[in-house]
Amino acid sequence: MTDDAAGDDARVEGQRVERERVVAYLAKHEAIAKAAIETASTDESRLYQTTIAKAMTAMREAIAGEFHWKSEL
Repeated sequence: MTDDAAGDDARVEGQRVERERVVAYLAKHEAIAKAAIETASTDESRLYQTTIAKAMTAMREAIAGEFHWKSEL
C-alpha cells in the first residue's frame, strides 16, 4: 500500500467516524424535540418543536445517506 492509499483510507475512515458522530448528535436533538412536543403547553410550542424534530430528522437522514431530496417525486 502506498502512502497516498493509506492517507486516502485514513481520510475515508475519518469522514465515516465524523458522519456517525454528527448523525448521533442530530438523533439526540431529534429525540429531545419529540419529547418536548409531548409536554408543550401551547399549539405554537408544539409547532416549533415539531419543526425542529423534522429538521433534525431530515439532516440526520441526509448525512446518513438515507434521504434523497427527489425520493418523493
